[in-house]
Amino acid sequence: MIAGHYLIVQRWRPFFLKSEHHVRKIAVWVRIPNLPIELYNYRFLWRIGSAIGHMLKIDRNTSIHSRGRFARICVEIDLAKKLVPRISVLGSELNIE
Repeated sequence: MIAGHYLIVQRWRPFFLKSEHHVRKIAVWVRIPNLPIELYNYRFLWRIGSAIGHMLKIDRNTSIHSRGRFARICVEIDLAKKLVPRISVLGSELNIE
């Protein structure tokens, strides 16, 4: 994200016309700061990702608990839908970055 906007990078194609190409879904890496380390497990992170969009992957460092400041997951989001800004976990609202 640059200046609050998503930057989409695609493979070069000859004769590409931006006006004729609309991106509807993109894969994004999402950070969830302040998530308790006890919740860094496959099932819980997969459920969080599924609440955000179509869950694709859990970051390796997150899955082996080597980072404690944030969890990182990859999800496919539909740009035609409203983005999920935060989630509720154990009664607390956690921002999604």
